Amino acid sequence: SSFMNKKAEKFEKMLEENKIECFQKEEVKDELNTVLYRSFMEIEGLQLPVVVILDNSIYSIFRTLVIGKGVNEKNKNDVINVVNTLNSTYKSFKYIVSENGEIILDACVPCTDDNFDPNLIRVMIDVAIKNLNENYRKIVKTVWE
Repeated sequence: SSFMNKKAEKFEKMLEENKIECFQKEEVKDELNTVLYRSFMEIEGLQLPVVVILDNSIYSIFRTLVIGKGVNEKNKNDVINVVNTLNSTYKSFKYIVSENGEIILDACVPCTDDNFDPNLIRVMIDVAIKNLNENYRKIVKTVWE
C-alpha cells in the first residue's frame, strides 16, 4: 500500500522470499507510517510475544515481552540489578523494566531507508533467542523468588 514505509516494504519482501509466515502485520497509520509485525518466540517452552516496529524514523526496533507484570516493589531492586548486568553484557540489546512491571527486551538498529537490511532483523531475532535462552531462567528466578 502507499502508506507503507520503505523499511516495511523491504521487510515484507524478505518474509515472502524466505516463506516466513509467522508475522501478523498491523499498519498503525500514524505520522511515522508505523507498521508492526507481531509474532511469538519460543523460549523455555513458553511463547513470548514479539513485535518488529518499522517506521519512517532512523530506528528499527525488535521488541520482546519477556515478563508481563511480574516486577513489584519487593523484587524491583533485584530485577534492576540483573537487568543492568545483562545490559552491560549485550551491547545491541536493552532490557527495560516498564512502569507497569513488565520486562521488555529491545533491540534497536539505526539505519536509513536506503541502507535498511531486513536480514539484519532476522539476525537480531536469532541473537535475541540465544540471549533469552541463556538468561530467561535467571530473570524469572529473580522475579518470582
